[in-house]
Amino acid sequence: MYSFLIKIVLSTTLLFVIGIFPFLTWGSDYFAEISFSFSISVINAIVGFYLAYLSIEKTDSEFYSYVYGGMLIRMIVVFGFSIFMIKREFVSTTPYMLFLILFYTLHQWVEISSWLKVLPGKKVNLKI
Repeated sequence: MYSFLIKIVLSTTLLFVIGIFPFLTWGSDYFAEISFSFSISVINAIVGFYLAYLSIEKTDSEFYSYVYGGMLIRMIVVFGFSIFMIKREFVSTTPYMLFLILFYTLHQWVEISSWLKVLPGKKVNLKI
């Protein structure tokens, strides 16, 4: 879990370093969109990694239930939160969705690559 959090921090830092100059020139108007999309994306990734990490020792069917069921619930929460934010006009639709897609893709890549490295080191208990 510790290495996953380090990867999230490093990827966020790299994205921040790359995006600081474009943000300062045109993106400062979209601070709320950037912060909300980043926050929901990082929380989503941490919850997803935790669910996968929790279920590694379980049977295959339980593992898939945790991973794919959790993914479905997390996608519904992200979608619902996004609709809520857009309907209440807390954020502008286009910048929010673009930043959410950017952050979501980056954090999903870090999440999945992190738990794929944890999987081979664990034994799966088959309960038949």
